[in-house]
Amino acid sequence: MRIAAVVSGPVAGCFLWLFFRPASDAPESLTAAGAVVIGLLAWMAIWWATQAVELAVTGLLPVVVLPLLRASTAEQVLAPYANDVIFLFAGGCVLGIAIERHGLGRKFLMFVIRCLGNSPSRIVAAFLCVAAFISAWVSNTATAAMMLPLASAAVAMYAVNAGTTAQASNAVRHFQCAVLLAVAYGASIGGVMTVLGSPPNPIGAEWITAHGGQMDFVRWASFGVPVGVLMMICAQLIFRFAFPLHGLPPCAEIANVGESAPMSRAAKLTALIFVMAVVAWVAAPFVKSFTPAVVLKDGMIAIAAALALFIVPAARGSRESIVPWSQTQRLPWGVFILFGGGLSLADAMQRTGVSQMIAQSVTGIQGVSEGVIIASVAAVMVFASEIGSNTALAATAVPIVGAMAPGLGIAPEKLVITAVLGASLAFMLPVGTPPNAIIYSTGLVPVREMMRVGFMLNLCAIVVITVVCAWWL
Repeated sequence: MRIAAVVSGPVAGCFLWLFFRPASDAPESLTAAGAVVIGLLAWMAIWWATQAVELAVTGLLPVVVLPLLRASTAEQVLAPYANDVIFLFAGGCVLGIAIERHGLGRKFLMFVIRCLGNSPSRIVAAFLCVAAFISAWVSNTATAAMMLPLASAAVAMYAVNAGTTAQASNAVRHFQCAVLLAVAYGASIGGVMTVLGSPPNPIGAEWITAHGGQMDFVRWASFGVPVGVLMMICAQLIFRFAFPLHGLPPCAEIANVGESAPMSRAAKLTALIFVMAVVAWVAAPFVKSFTPAVVLKDGMIAIAAALALFIVPAARGSRESIVPWSQTQRLPWGVFILFGGGLSLADAMQRTGVSQMIAQSVTGIQGVSEGVIIASVAAVMVFASEIGSNTALAATAVPIVGAMAPGLGIAPEKLVITAVLGASLAFMLPVGTPPNAIIYSTGLVPVREMMRVGFMLNLCAIVVITVVCAWWL
């Protein structure tokens, strides 16, 4: 199957290239360069969808194919691989490493539990909210891995204090499923809240910016945070319905589930640098409006925060920085290359007229209401993301739906954001997201429970995305 997928990519690409290649005596509705881009689009889409080769390897195809077939110059192809949004995501990843390395997630969880209370349903809500907040800045995989031991400790505490009756045992089993799924689902939900929360987000943000729109940290948060909050409310309501916790008493010891030593100097400095970066991201649009000459991009702020973490010592007199350079091996370098490949392909589609051709091809269905189209795109992306990489799915879908939007009479920003949000909100299957896989690997959450609850949350995601993208944006 892998060999078939590897071969089918270039074969399909060559076929479409030859099919769309204009004859020398025909009026050129599509240029020869456009035909190359269509073939490359099919090739990359097949390899990304089947993961026949590493996603980053597919992301490098434009570097070779487009200049070789004279569809673009090398300079045009390579520029997107150094895009500001890639540095934004890289800097955010370094911040995430510092937060994880110095235990800020555990401290935040303790604080939230003490604020919300120690009843079972509130503990589930605390894990959901903390996982979502951390995942807005740290990768969802790292968030789930960081929160899993704490969730397991909370389940163990309740198991000891609940008693041995059949009702108590059933309630503990429900609490176990609810709190573990809260970690998995919170990690996925939080990823949509900020532009650096999940890899699909920068892909959509940069496409919008490159095509005349405005999409910075504040603009993304203006709809990402409402989507995240609504999804957390939906998840908590579903948990209460699917996992009743009747008869499970409060547990006072739960507030100490993450108890550890006082915050270290490195942890305090990490918190300070994190807050300064967030303030800078929020203030950047206002600074640029008052002083247009100042160049202050989100990627610059992220790299400045990363530089501080690489330079400032973790302890007085220590030669080790808050984040040692050796930790950069944990950065998702393949994702950065995938970003560049997706952005390069989108740029080539716009430059060679492929986007315009796609827009013209869908003008015949303009009569369909905007809400129906957005809901359809959201549904396709949500359920497709259950079996495919959300990053590869977004890299493939964003330039296509963005090109379709004008022909459908919809603002491109709406369809692009719909596709990106849908790619990140998959909850049904263990293979849908890394957090789901991590939680399922414990053997404590049956797959039928994940599918039952995840299907309901998938439907909620489609509704929330449709409401926000159709009527909020």
